[in-house]
Amino acid sequence: MLNHYLRSAFRFLQHNRLYAIINIFGLSVALSVSFLILLFVINEFSYNHGHKNRKQVFRVLSYLRDSKVTLAGTPYVLAGTLKEEFPTVENATNTARLNGFRIKQGEQYVNIWYATATGPEVFDIFTIPFIGTTLSGEPLNDLNSIVLSQELAGQFFPGEDAVGKEVEVLINNMEQLFTVTAVYRDIPGNSTFRADCMVNSRWLLAPLNEASHVSEMDENWDPSYWTTWILLSVEEDPTALESRFDAFELKHIGDSSKAHFTLQNLSDVYLRSAEVGNSWPKGDLKKIRLFSAIAFLIVLIAAINYIILSTAVSTGRAREIGIRKTFGAGIGRIRTQVLGESIVLTFLVFPLALLFMLLGKPHAEKLFQTSLEIIPSNVTAYLLVYLLLTLLIGLASGAYASSYLSRLKVLDVLKQKVSFGGKRKIFRSALIGVQLVIFCSFVSGTFIIRSQYLFAVNMESGYYKQDILQIELGRNFQSYHAFLNGVRSLPEVIEASGTYQCLPMRSSMFHMHPHFQDKEVEVKVEGYPVDYELLNTLGITLLEGRMFSPEYGSDLEHSVILNETAVKELGIIDPVGRMWDSIHQIIGVVKDFNLHSIHTRIPPVYIIMTDKYFYSLLVHYRSGKLEDLIPKLKSEWEKVE
Repeated sequence: MLNHYLRSAFRFLQHNRLYAIINIFGLSVALSVSFLILLFVINEFSYNHGHKNRKQVFRVLSYLRDSKVTLAGTPYVLAGTLKEEFPTVENATNTARLNGFRIKQGEQYVNIWYATATGPEVFDIFTIPFIGTTLSGEPLNDLNSIVLSQELAGQFFPGEDAVGKEVEVLINNMEQLFTVTAVYRDIPGNSTFRADCMVNSRWLLAPLNEASHVSEMDENWDPSYWTTWILLSVEEDPTALESRFDAFELKHIGDSSKAHFTLQNLSDVYLRSAEVGNSWPKGDLKKIRLFSAIAFLIVLIAAINYIILSTAVSTGRAREIGIRKTFGAGIGRIRTQVLGESIVLTFLVFPLALLFMLLGKPHAEKLFQTSLEIIPSNVTAYLLVYLLLTLLIGLASGAYASSYLSRLKVLDVLKQKVSFGGKRKIFRSALIGVQLVIFCSFVSGTFIIRSQYLFAVNMESGYYKQDILQIELGRNFQSYHAFLNGVRSLPEVIEASGTYQCLPMRSSMFHMHPHFQDKEVEVKVEGYPVDYELLNTLGITLLEGRMFSPEYGSDLEHSVILNETAVKELGIIDPVGRMWDSIHQIIGVVKDFNLHSIHTRIPPVYIIMTDKYFYSLLVHYRSGKLEDLIPKLKSEWEKVE
């Protein structure tokens, strides 16, 4: 019987080639687009599913009561103290990214983007299996031990066993010799915790002690540079543990504490961290819902096309159905046959849709400016969802045609009294109307998005966006001044200067500052550390007072510049010349500029001088001179690096 239905379906498609071509092409395009969107959606929802203990793994968050801000950063000492004082905390560790970490390959140092400082407990908390043997029981116990990912081990030791080998690294701007103690399987891209290599967490303590002027960073409860991960026992209720944090904070930090610790399950870290500062990477549930709705509407249009075309060819099929009924075919068999043809057609489309998806993936990644990675652990989920979607389209699209054709009466067919008007005509008109509404929504949405994009590109941000080049220097770049002077000497350069982070800033540096008129009120103020001439390099407008200048020896340690919003919200009257705090004097006020994304309001900002934290160099060059400038910048870089 199944063989008969298949032969009948293929015969029908062969006799109606134009119908088949239109439907196959239309469905394949619609499915390929929906497959691309579903690839993104599945990847987003699969984050951290590769970690077997994810239901027991939690990230500790810091809620700052005074500013009502939640941060992913916690003190270094927190992890060890939680494990020591709460028996249900089976394991705990700190993780932090190492900036400027490099491994020597040949005569050059290769920058490692995801170099992580952590402890050996990380392998018990996350599912990170080792490949082969390890050099010691705890691979990260020794200060000069390093654990490499499979990819990194293959890059530096191709065809060899990397365990036991030595590598020369540049860490904290010092050359050190490390021993590879283990190699682990590459962490999938859909994991919040990422690491290309790992070293002992103590390597980050010394530079943080020096940079923040806070001694004993491993014992101090104030700094929040680390991400704390804990593994709870199965029987522990995270809510019950959180309820004991008040007493825990009182014991270790004192009642003057303004921070409160909370727990966030690993399964929620990626998609439910929109309000968590300094948390990366993070997803967006709104974007997922929007893309899912677009995929549904595209598939709906394709299904409506199929129904309309099916009814269009039904006139030619009426006589066939009448003859089949004459020879004893019942309603059920007719319905199954027509429905089967619909399903066969959609599954003929399936491989073509997959091909279109793979061909269109690079263009979609460029359009959406995101990586649509095919994650090996998700392949089963991809295929199941794609096959299920294809089957649903076949069933939904063929349901109407099979229901109508199976109910045709033999005498009406023979007497040619079959009518495709009346209610059926109204139904087809309604389907066409739905198609037009969806199509018009897509077109109008495209124009709205385009206008929003143009608005964002052309809006006044308060600083130069054209002819500005950003150069990443990394942490503790020792040749900063030599490189800066070399760049400034180039004829294509108008001005250059260094900064902690380029605009718009992704991270946040803030503190609560007393209101100038009402000392009981505190205002959240964001900080922006810069070098001399940075404000001029960016073209930020000075409203009153003066900019930082090396002619004033006090600017580095005793001067501050505010933006308009800071002056307004802090209630400062005649700000220039007034004291910002016991050390800094306000020397100028600048026009408001977008410190962060244009999606956020412009906050109160105080700008201070620094002779450290120069992680980026900004170069304002003469228009049209970029092509000439790049090789000269490379030459200047090679002189000092």
